[in-house]
Amino acid sequence: MAGVVALVAGMIWGSKLGVQFSLTTVALRALPVVILGGLTSVPGAIIGGLIIGVGEKLSEVFLGPYVGGGIEIWFAYVLALVFLMFRPQGLFGEKIIDRV
Repeated sequence: MAGVVALVAGMIWGSKLGVQFSLTTVALRALPVVILGGLTSVPGAIIGGLIIGVGEKLSEVFLGPYVGGGIEIWFAYVLALVFLMFRPQGLFGEKIIDRV
């Protein structure tokens, strides 16, 4: 079912905006959002998107002049890496422990 929804969304997106190389930046910006929110949680993805969006803009305003700008491009990946180190399941993801 999720694949069908993704297929329809991709077809609508492609027909409305066109398919070009710059679409990869949109897709690659979604990856840290999903990692931050948790792979199994839709509300987590929404909250993760808000956190990353606000964090990108605030870091560009306050930290950008100190690092020469361009922090908005890689800030989301650094934040996702920090979350993966301390909370690998994301903000609202379920911690699954399998015993062998």
